Amino acid sequence: MPRLTVVSTRDYRQHVLHIEERGNGTCSVVVHPPSRLGRPRQVKPVGEGALLIDLVNQAKAEIDEVMGPKPVPRRPMLRGRAF
Repeated sequence: MPRLTVVSTRDYRQHVLHIEERGNGTCSVVVHPPSRLGRPRQVKPVGEGALLIDLVNQAKAEIDEVMGPKPVPRRPMLRGRAF
């Protein structure tokens, strides 16, 4: 019986996360940055038995480190008459 492989992509701060779950307890996350920021790289697990969510969170932390702090959301402008 062939093994099921699930592949998903997610956008995060101008990067694309390529998430692959192979069904036998192995998974991988590849970060595809914009072309100006370098080549794709695979996220290496920090500890043993890293879960998929741990790899995704680690990838997001690496992206946040490269991109710097997130900008503060702007307040929406009020439409209508000003008093």
